[in-house]
Amino acid sequence: MFFRVATALLVPIFLFSFALGYWIYNNEQFLNNTKINKKVKIEKNERFSSVYNKIFEGVKTPFLFEYYLKKVKRFPEKMRFGYYKADNITISEFLKNIEEGKESVFKITIPEGFTINDIAIRLKENSDIDVDRFLMLTKDKYFILKLTGNPFKTLEGFFYPDTYFLKTDTTAETFIEQAYMNFKSKLPPDFEEKVNAQGLTFYEGIILASIIQKETFVESEYPIIASVFYNRLRKGMPLQSDPTIIYGLGDKFDGNLKRSHLEDGSNIYNTYMHKGLPPSPICNPSIGAIRGVMEPAKTSYIYFVSKKDGTHIFSIDYQTHLLNIKKYQLSR
Repeated sequence: MFFRVATALLVPIFLFSFALGYWIYNNEQFLNNTKINKKVKIEKNERFSSVYNKIFEGVKTPFLFEYYLKKVKRFPEKMRFGYYKADNITISEFLKNIEEGKESVFKITIPEGFTINDIAIRLKENSDIDVDRFLMLTKDKYFILKLTGNPFKTLEGFFYPDTYFLKTDTTAETFIEQAYMNFKSKLPPDFEEKVNAQGLTFYEGIILASIIQKETFVESEYPIIASVFYNRLRKGMPLQSDPTIIYGLGDKFDGNLKRSHLEDGSNIYNTYMHKGLPPSPICNPSIGAIRGVMEPAKTSYIYFVSKKDGTHIFSIDYQTHLLNIKKYQLSR
């Protein structure tokens, strides 16, 4: 009689234990072996049921899985608000990121000399930022005035070349503000004073730095090329910088700079036809180019020609310049 009663009691306990073990095993297998692709924004103090629906919408989950996360894994007590992205990782890894507050970030690198359009292309390739809004804001006079305190027509020149780590839900506004504040923090405090001493305004200094940046990427040449352009400006000569023309051509430039481009007066960035500086920066310059404008070399150079190794040869008179063209350009 005793054995029958014991058996009658043990069987349900065994079955329950087996079912419980299988349920736990099944849920753990699901957590550790199921990969997902999700973007989830968890608001502060958001209810677990709402978060659960965001994460597992369209995902076939095991029996009582929500209860398992709540009572066994204690996930609601650990989850932290923020923006999280799962790129083909296991659910277990994704939930762990949420528990540890490891918000998703993406990396955007702006090389020296990138234009706003170059940055837009990189943002489109590597982020979820609204690129159309980004481009619009870089030319929005009210946004620019609020951000910089100045009525610049464009934010070209004010995106400091650097690597930016941004949260996945970063807006165009936030990215622009971060890049601009980085520019301000890296700009030498005596920049305006130094360029004023050279006869330029703050904005003209940034414009010239952008031209120098496009002319060379050789650190030692920044102050020398700066001296060339300062000498031309003081003599009332046109700057005759090819990169300014190319910038003005925009999408029309096919990689081949023609004589017709040099003679096109309708291009307001044509520094062959229009004396002085162009109306805005033509790229986002490095600190090296900026320092070149601040502290130009003391030279009498008026001309320079690109050599085959990426550096330049400089001259003070036109005849020498023509010989250098023949040696380094026409001989190619």
